[in-house]
Amino acid sequence: MKVALIIGHNSRSKGAYSSIIGSEFDYWKRIAMKIKTIIPDIVDVYERSPNKYYTREMFQVLEKLNQNKYAFCLELHFNSSTDKSANGCECYIYHKNNEAKMLATNFMHQLHNIFNVKIRNNHGINLVSSSQVRGGYGICKSKWTYILIEPFFGSNPGEALKFYDKNKIVELLIKFIIENT
Repeated sequence: MKVALIIGHNSRSKGAYSSIIGSEFDYWKRIAMKIKTIIPDIVDVYERSPNKYYTREMFQVLEKLNQNKYAFCLELHFNSSTDKSANGCECYIYHKNNEAKMLATNFMHQLHNIFNVKIRNNHGINLVSSSQVRGGYGICKSKWTYILIEPFFGSNPGEALKFYDKNKIVELLIKFIIENT
């Protein structure tokens, strides 16, 4: 079974910016496309087409995504804060999805072991129960297990440097995808 990678943000609204690795959108687009070239039969990549409203952009992505069958979906982001020392990884999942919780926990442990990033409050799990909350649209409207990942803070130079070498995160994601499909 396949996995869907959803690139966070888009060319109109590129998301958080890191002086080390650039915008969320540009960073994750390069990574998602590299993963797609390595395991093309296992991964589909989705990108939000620019529209006036976020909900319309996500509606269009989910309209296509929900027509296919996926083991799970990963929406790719990184965090940012005005506090340059903010750090750690976290994931957002649907509050009633135990499979998402297990996958997110597994992902964060692998991330911690390879990149030595701390797992944030509440074991790094943020439960989402409404499509109206930040990041909740895909989580609540997808037919499949859906995890929004925030592996690091791009605003923290030390943490962003750990993710500068894209090959390491690509390898981790490929291993994680293959182990869980």
